[in-house]
Amino acid sequence: MALAPDGRIFFTERPGTLRVFEEGELRKNPLLELPAPFFSEGEGGLLGFALDPDFENNGFAYAYHSYRRDSGGVENRVLRLSISGSKAEIDKVLLDGIPGDTNHNGGRIKFGPDGYLYITTGERYEPELAQDQESLGGKILRISKEGTIPADNPFPDSPVYSWGHRNPQGLAWQPESGALYSSEHGQSSHDEINLIEAGGNYGWPLIEGDEAGTGSVEKMKLPLLHSGEETWAPSGMAFITQGPWSGGLLVANLAGQQLLHISPGTGNKKPSAEALFHEKWGRIRNVAEGPDGTLYVMTNNRDGRGHPGAADDQLIALKPNWK
Repeated sequence: MALAPDGRIFFTERPGTLRVFEEGELRKNPLLELPAPFFSEGEGGLLGFALDPDFENNGFAYAYHSYRRDSGGVENRVLRLSISGSKAEIDKVLLDGIPGDTNHNGGRIKFGPDGYLYITTGERYEPELAQDQESLGGKILRISKEGTIPADNPFPDSPVYSWGHRNPQGLAWQPESGALYSSEHGQSSHDEINLIEAGGNYGWPLIEGDEAGTGSVEKMKLPLLHSGEETWAPSGMAFITQGPWSGGLLVANLAGQQLLHISPGTGNKKPSAEALFHEKWGRIRNVAEGPDGTLYVMTNNRDGRGHPGAADDQLIALKPNWK
């Protein structure tokens, strides 16, 4: 989901529709329904969405989706969309050839404070892709909003920003420092919250959790926090700037069925995590903060792994009561 300056809330549905809330009401008809060769199966489909930093003036937005190649395989790509009135149209393909499958597609896209578009990708159950710098799988990518590669990317002529990831699904920048954090699905457990550095190798599949390696593996990055033997299945995330959780990082948990409130830690204070709203709404896909402090929570109980109720899935607005 993405919150527009004029109050609209845009969101994607995995089967291929882009929809919008206006003045608290869901517009009946989608703005866009992706055409063939769009692919929606398992964890594939229409996934991440972001608005251009200059959306008010240019109407551009960006989407990440899976599709089936003519040869039968699955890949992911990033589109630029043009939104005007009640419709959205595909303007251009920004980035193609991202490995895909029914699972481990990554799919989060967000603009950083530097104005570049960051993209999380999974390794489609081929762990070796995460350690292959020539592959776009198992990475965090960074491109311009025109699709070009920034000159200061860590690897020449490559969109790869960090590597060694399994299936990252969250991105958030700490407002004060501009530091980038990401959430990542571990293998049945050892889910990670990582502090991302340009060019950093985050270890998958050679290490996970807080495992330490030897030789070249020793230089790989360890997570800020991990779930140990528990399973969070962390997805979307947002730093909170208002109210009692100000300065904290909220992370949507799917299998964990909660919001994880993380204090990143400063100085001698170690990072910590606590569960919020545990099992209240089921699987949680995303969280965002509105300009007035409202928290928007997106459930994902109809993804084939949850137990949906009659009202699922939902976009829940938690209004602040601390003002």
